[in-house]
Amino acid sequence: MRRLHFYIMGLISLAYGLLVMTEYVLISYGLQKAWLEFYSEAQIAWFEALPDWVHGVWGAHATLALVGALCLLAHLRPAVWMLFFSFFTLLVLVVWATLLADPSMLSLVGSSVMAWATSALVLALSFLIYLYARHEKQLGEVL
Repeated sequence: MRRLHFYIMGLISLAYGLLVMTEYVLISYGLQKAWLEFYSEAQIAWFEALPDWVHGVWGAHATLALVGALCLLAHLRPAVWMLFFSFFTLLVLVVWATLLADPSMLSLVGSSVMAWATSALVLALSFLIYLYARHEKQLGEVL
C-alpha cells in the first residue's frame, strides 16, 4: 500500500485527539468514568478548581488536536497550523500545571519523575504529530 505511514500517523494523531477530547469532556462535566476512576480525590478536586482560562486553553487544545487530526487524514492544509497550536496550548498547560499552579500537579502525584516523564512524552507526541503534518505539507501531500 502506497504511503502506509501516512495512514498510521493519521490514526495515531486521531487516537491522540480522541483521548484528549474524551478526558477534557469527562473532567469538565464531572463524569467519573473510564480512567478517571483511577484518579485520587485530591486530583479530582484539583481539576474542579482549575481557573476558567485553563479550561479555555485545555478546550482549545482538545479541539485543535482532534480537528487537526481529522484535517490531516483528509489531506487538508489547516491541519498544520491546528496541530501547531495544539502543541503550543499543551505546552502552556504543562508549564502552568507543573511550575505555576498552586498546588502544582507534581504535588498531587506520588512520583514526580513519573509526572515529568508523562508530560514530556505527551509533549513529544504532540510535537512529532505537528512535525509530521508540516513535512507532509512540504512534500505536497497535504492540500
